[in-house]
Amino acid sequence: MVGEDVLKDMTEKGYVVDHMNNNHADCRISNLEFLKKAYNTAKGQAFDVDSKAMEHHIAVNLFKDFSTGCYQMTIGCNDDIVGLTADGKKYHIVAILLLYECDYSIVINDAENILRMYETEGRIDVSKTYACDIKIRKAVDIQLTEEKKNGAVVIRDGVPYLILGTGKAFLNSVHYQEGWMPPKK
Repeated sequence: MVGEDVLKDMTEKGYVVDHMNNNHADCRISNLEFLKKAYNTAKGQAFDVDSKAMEHHIAVNLFKDFSTGCYQMTIGCNDDIVGLTADGKKYHIVAILLLYECDYSIVINDAENILRMYETEGRIDVSKTYACDIKIRKAVDIQLTEEKKNGAVVIRDGVPYLILGTGKAFLNSVHYQEGWMPPKK
């Protein structure tokens, strides 16, 4: 844990406490990190603004897992984003998780680049990131009746499923995966 002595030392070095999701009321430890004041200002004017503007398309969030010391970026896919298997079959993506074992400012730059690429090109290319590991969560394939296609939730076998892409429901954050460790080299 970080105490007042660390906070004082980091403040003297020009760092501030960054609320990674830009919600200053969210003081969970996974949402707090030290960042140089100039980078924090830049993040507030770029990533924080862009992520809010794009969240109904892709919800990009940053976290720090203090149990591993690694950062994670999660991307909730509100738009219908399609991936391809090795044999060329299509699947729908509900979330992408990226693991980082580097400086926080690099994670922020990757997040900004993902938002910018999606906004301008309509695609996500995780191969161009500094992530050391990537996990993709595929959407559950559920056949919907015409009546259910425009709803926000459908229940199958007692399990509720959120229906994205109808404009009625959106992900605003996908939680990070606690304890996720980088692959052994």
